[in-house]
Amino acid sequence: MAGFKPVLAFLVTGALAGTAPGALAQEDMAACHAGSYRLDSGAVLDIGLLPDGTLRWRTIDGRSGTLTENAGGVWSGNDGWSDQPHPARIELGGCDDDTIAVHGIEHLEGPAQRIAYSMEETRFQGGGVELAGRLILPPGEGPFPLAVLVHGSESYSALDYAYYQRLLPAQGVASFVYDKRGTGASTGEYTQDFHLLAADAAAAFEEARRVAGDRIGDAGYLGGSQGGWVSPLAATMSEPDFLMVGFGLAEGPLAEDREEVRTNLVEAGYSGDVLETARTITDITGRVMASGFTDGLADLERVKAIYAHEAWFNVIEGEFTGEMLHTPLAEYRAGYAAEDVGTSWEYEPMPVLRQLDIPILWVLAGADREAPADTTRALLSELQSEGQPIDIAWFPGVDHGITRFVEDEAGERTTMGYADGYFRLLADWPARYGFDVPYGDAELAPHSQEPDE
Repeated sequence: MAGFKPVLAFLVTGALAGTAPGALAQEDMAACHAGSYRLDSGAVLDIGLLPDGTLRWRTIDGRSGTLTENAGGVWSGNDGWSDQPHPARIELGGCDDDTIAVHGIEHLEGPAQRIAYSMEETRFQGGGVELAGRLILPPGEGPFPLAVLVHGSESYSALDYAYYQRLLPAQGVASFVYDKRGTGASTGEYTQDFHLLAADAAAAFEEARRVAGDRIGDAGYLGGSQGGWVSPLAATMSEPDFLMVGFGLAEGPLAEDREEVRTNLVEAGYSGDVLETARTITDITGRVMASGFTDGLADLERVKAIYAHEAWFNVIEGEFTGEMLHTPLAEYRAGYAAEDVGTSWEYEPMPVLRQLDIPILWVLAGADREAPADTTRALLSELQSEGQPIDIAWFPGVDHGITRFVEDEAGERTTMGYADGYFRLLADWPARYGFDVPYGDAELAPHSQEPDE
């Protein structure tokens, strides 16, 4: 999510912070194979560790699949995030082997050599906590553009599982990745307080510059999902050369919930008065959440009593509205209190974005259910018209994460990979601050050179 799914849903996603019992030994064996591998053709296959101790492969053009070890040291698995087998078979060998053999991935067949990145581990001070970070430089002398990776809402180690840390250096862009407070090797308590997280990100930016020295050129942030709120705020606390945001919103967390509810109802076939009433309801649930359950409680109980019998009412989901409506308030409130991580419900991005005068790339998913992006696209276009150097890339028909999917008759989506062009765009843009070539199906809207009169 871009924001936070509290109570019941958070209990599910929070489980990703650890591994299943018995998975540790398998994870140790799999972890040594994590890395990027270059074939003789120049194509790159990235292999990353998953929290359950298995592996996932990714290509620069967005294909992906899972990997589990079979007999004879051959790894294979399923296509995308589906349960359908993929023909990929990868011979990884032992932990000391830097060469692998790739079979069954179109245009990526044959031997591949591990890319020899330059990696430096570091520890540094955030806001009252000690954070663990890693600088990864591409092969060569540089200087390279540098992207500091700013997390989404995940509660697991970015050092262990963030794949951008390798996909960018594989294309000539240095990366700096760190475990946010309360995760992985960093100290402190996990939080979704955007202001604290932004201060930590700004500290990471300064540490990345210090460690990299003259081996890098321009440096900036890459924030995904919730990082689309945190990274612009961090940019106001530091002096980056650029900012990249992927599938983040120019609206705040309450608007995200509102847009999710609307999208959910539209997909279920509702319109007109139902959408207007739903907007009234999300205004109420937003007041309840933002006030810490001190405002809007009577209105909440009133709309529940009036509309509980309506079919559309029981379809409502959203970030928090659905659970708030369909759970007894005392139970919901107790569950939320037990899992409260200090989410900055009051945060409004537009005043922050208006403070920035650096090149910005904003990448949006046209079919995003988790962070519906139509309003964000309009708000960013408004900033463009005011003269801000914001480039917008809109990938139609993809979901959160700029991910491709298939959808069944019930509307359930299965992620199959990433949009072709997305990973190339993230690597190309910091070198030119503009669009010189197409990126898959993306609709590209470069910034205006002069503000409208």
